Amino acid sequence: MQENNQAWSQPRQGYRPGAQRPPYTGIPQGTGGLTREERQEAKRLAEEAKFSYIGYQVVRREFVSHLYDPAMTIRGNSITFNNSCISKLEDATYVQFLINPEERKLAIRPCDEGARDAVRWCTLKGDKRKSREITCRPFTERLYELMGWEALYRYKLQGMRITYQGESLYLFDLSSNEAFLPQGRDPATGKKVQSKAVLPQEWMDSFGMSVDEHTASTQIDLNSGFIAPDKPADETDNGQMSMMAEQAEVAE
Repeated sequence: MQENNQAWSQPRQGYRPGAQRPPYTGIPQGTGGLTREERQEAKRLAEEAKFSYIGYQVVRREFVSHLYDPAMTIRGNSITFNNSCISKLEDATYVQFLINPEERKLAIRPCDEGARDAVRWCTLKGDKRKSREITCRPFTERLYELMGWEALYRYKLQGMRITYQGESLYLFDLSSNEAFLPQGRDPATGKKVQSKAVLPQEWMDSFGMSVDEHTASTQIDLNSGFIAPDKPADETDNGQMSMMAEQAEVAE
C-alpha cells in the first residue's frame, strides 16, 4: 500500500504545479487552424472541383426494388400497364402505341377517345382509373418476333415519363426487360408460387450504362423512326411518324 501511495504522489510528466491550461479554442492541433466544419467544406470543394461523370455507371432500376414504379407487362396475347403507370399520366383514358423497331423502343402517347388508332388502356369508375388487360395478339406476336423473345415467358418493362414537344409520354426500352416464367404451384401446398425475374445475361457484366449512354437512351424524335408495326420503314410517308394501324381490342 505504501508503494502505491508513493507512485501517485509523483508528479505527472510535463506537469508543473500551479500552471494553468491554455483556454480551449475548438481548433484541433496540427490542422492549420481549421475547424471541423471548415475542413469538411474544404474536402467538399476539392471533390467538387475534380468530379466528372467519366467512369460512372447509372445502376439499372431492375437491380433495386421497383414494385410500385410505372411498368408494362407483355404476354403472348396481351399488354397490361400497372396502376402506377396509369395514375401518373394525368387523366389519359386512351393512348396510342408508337414503336421504333430500329431502336427497340415503345412510346405510349395519350390521345382523345375518337383519335385514330386510340386504345383504351384503363377502366374508369368515378374519378378513379384502374389498369385493364389489352388483348392485342397480332401486335404482341410481332414484338416477340422482333425481340427474339421466348413464347413461354412474359416480359416486364419499366417505363420512363418524358416530355416531347410539350407532351407527356411514357417511353419503354424493349431491350431492358425482366422475363418471367408462368406462375407455378408448390407441390407440397398447392399454392401459387411467384416466379423470379430472369435478367439478361449481358447485364451481369456491369451495373448499368455509362452516364452518356444513359442520357442518349432517353432522347427520342417521334418524327423519325417511330413507325407502324405492320408497315415497312420505306413506306412511312417520307419518314413522318405513322400511328399503329392495328386497333387493339380491349378484354372485358
